[in-house]
Amino acid sequence: MSPAISRTLTVVAAAVLAFDGAALALMGWWGGRLMLALVGIVVFLSSALVLLYWRWYRRRLDDIAESRRSLSEDARQIRDLLRGDQ
Repeated sequence: MSPAISRTLTVVAAAVLAFDGAALALMGWWGGRLMLALVGIVVFLSSALVLLYWRWYRRRLDDIAESRRSLSEDARQIRDLLRGDQ
């Protein structure tokens, strides 16, 4: 999946989660239901976790891609050495 699509889907998911959390918190506050308001706040705050995890995930993917490039370069050098091309 391209980074742009991944970023868009992550932002949309975080926005929906934030909206749901805010709606739950407001309904709990207006209805005088403390537990519903607390659950709404937790859901709202968890939307930030979605964004943080996505950033961590992208960094890991970049690290893996860099490792693959490095390994590919090492393999190419070994092949050249075995063939006698220096």
